[in-house]
Amino acid sequence: MWSTCKKLSPLLLLLLSSCTHLQVDRSAQSQPLASIPTLTKVLQAETVEIRNDWNGYSDITPILRRHKLKLAGQEFVGNAYIAVGGYGAAGIHQQQTTRVKIPAAVTTKFLATLSKTPLQSGVYKPLIDRTDDYPSIEIKVKIKQQQVIFSSQSQGQNHLPWKVTVRQENITKEYISNSAFPAQAIQVLAPYLDRPSLDQIIQRRRQKIK
Repeated sequence: MWSTCKKLSPLLLLLLSSCTHLQVDRSAQSQPLASIPTLTKVLQAETVEIRNDWNGYSDITPILRRHKLKLAGQEFVGNAYIAVGGYGAAGIHQQQTTRVKIPAAVTTKFLATLSKTPLQSGVYKPLIDRTDDYPSIEIKVKIKQQQVIFSSQSQGQNHLPWKVTVRQENITKEYISNSAFPAQAIQVLAPYLDRPSLDQIIQRRRQKIK
């Protein structure tokens, strides 16, 4: 009996070593998952362009809000352009361009809010569940040798989901985000960009066409 066990031991050892070898081989063949980047570099933004447009069936359509901002010191400075009611007879729409200056603390909060946006892989598909309501939003952040673009055509609160495009040199990668941070970042700047307020411009436009 003991002699038989002794004879089988080398065979068992061989089988065990083969199993161990197979496990190592499988581990070596496994591929790591593609890493999802963070957006901390957004904090180093040099320029920001914001397009916050809306279209639909309405007497005030389209609404255009375009902002170009450049970092000066620790503040954003630039132009804010708002237009309402570009359809219909010539000259009936209202538009306004103003010079804006964003305080340093607000600039920092805006960039910090954007930088928190979590990313995940996937193909962007805007959430649209009704007609005559077509937002078109884009936040383009330019950093040295890199560009990050947050965009959405989704309806509803916070315009979820968002598409986030990261461009660096000749490489472009797209992600999606179900986070409200991009919409919240726009709201951080809104008191400084919408001057006069959008409601005032809409009122002027409606008074003009009566």
